[in-house]
Order: sequence, then C-alpha cells, then structure tokens
Amino acid sequence: MINKEQYEIVIKNNYIYIKNYFNLENICNNNILICLKDNKLSIRGNNLIIVKLDKYELLIKGTIKGIDFIDE
Repeated sequence: MINKEQYEIVIKNNYIYIKNYFNLENICNNNILICLKDNKLSIRGNNLIIVKLDKYELLIKGTIKGIDFIDE
C-alpha cells in the first residue's frame, strides 16, 4: 500500500516519476502543475507527455527544462 502522506520524485533521463501526488492542476505540452500534500510541483519542458497515470503514481516523459516547488 502506498502512503499518501509522503511523496517521492525520481528524475532519470527524460522521465520524471512521482509517487503519492495529490492531483493534477494543469497539463500542457510545456508545463505540468502537480499538487502535492503541502505544495505544488511545476515541471517545465518540451513535449511533456503523461505516459502513466493512476491513483498514486505518475510518469512524465519529455525534455525537462526545470522543476520548481511552489509553496501554498
């Protein structure tokens, strides 16, 4: 069982894997905004595609230009 209290982010090659995200706020090909428990994660890049999406896990593929945490 996945614990929704703690999130995990793994960045590898042209992929970002996120475990225990809260929800997706914005999706477009150059920016994805993800709500986590206490903040948001903004992923900037080119050709960003969600290749895996389920209740607790998210896998994003594309050319990653940067990531930022946004405090609520």
